[in-house]
Amino acid sequence: MKKFLSIALFLCILLFFTACGTKPYSFEKSIDEIQSVEIVFAKSSLDFTVIKTLSETEKNVFFEQYQEIGFHRYYIGDPMSIYGDAIKITYQNGDYEMICHYWSEYVEDGRIHFGWKNCNEEEFNKLLNKFLSEDGQGISDSNNEGLTGVSRLTGDGSLSD
Repeated sequence: MKKFLSIALFLCILLFFTACGTKPYSFEKSIDEIQSVEIVFAKSSLDFTVIKTLSETEKNVFFEQYQEIGFHRYYIGDPMSIYGDAIKITYQNGDYEMICHYWSEYVEDGRIHFGWKNCNEEEFNKLLNKFLSEDGQGISDSNNEGLTGVSRLTGDGSLSD
């Protein structure tokens, strides 16, 4: 019994320390297989509005900057759903990933698979704003600040000044 408790405690500590670190986001497939990157307002991974599709040049810059954001992987808790400002990564076969700051999902043939990943909301929105600000759009952060003098997304996905 003592040995069992020691092993269980060791596994809990190991799980705790592996879940605490941040790592760059790991995509479900190779970056070479990515067809498009879109910034969207999502009601779910299956119901969303495309705000902007990134050009090939923007896509390359996006991947460089996106990999600088640290993501946490967590293993405990109820599954959530994508809602709000998100990134949609579409692969050549039509499958795609939806990623927001608090959750990620992989959609394969209309089936949603949970990603259990999250990142810092401010860093995530800052990155999205870099790409939207060129169009005069921006994403608001949680305390309703954002780019000044440009339009930004509101909570319902519409643009406001």
